[in-house]
Amino acid sequence: MADVANFLSLQYINAMPETLNISLAPGQLAWLKARKEQEGFATASDVVRDLIRRQQERERAALDAAFEKLENDGAPGAEPVDQIMKVVSRVKKERREANRRS
Repeated sequence: MADVANFLSLQYINAMPETLNISLAPGQLAWLKARKEQEGFATASDVVRDLIRRQQERERAALDAAFEKLENDGAPGAEPVDQIMKVVSRVKKERREANRRS
């Protein structure tokens, strides 16, 4: 089941780089510049990529944990497709909410 989470994360990793222009509030831009300097990033893009990578790792870990729990529940029979879809839906919803907040 963890293979499903790994497959989903590969969609992000294997994409060709593209340029994206974003607008930030002054405080957000100041934070981004400060983080770039404090953490030794070469560019603001590196900071953003690092933040995205960390979020992807959290999402992957959440999916892996949820799938592991389902695998270890000891339930005989067919795969718990409904439960899996609920977990996937919950993670997607959490990601959408997190994106709205940022």
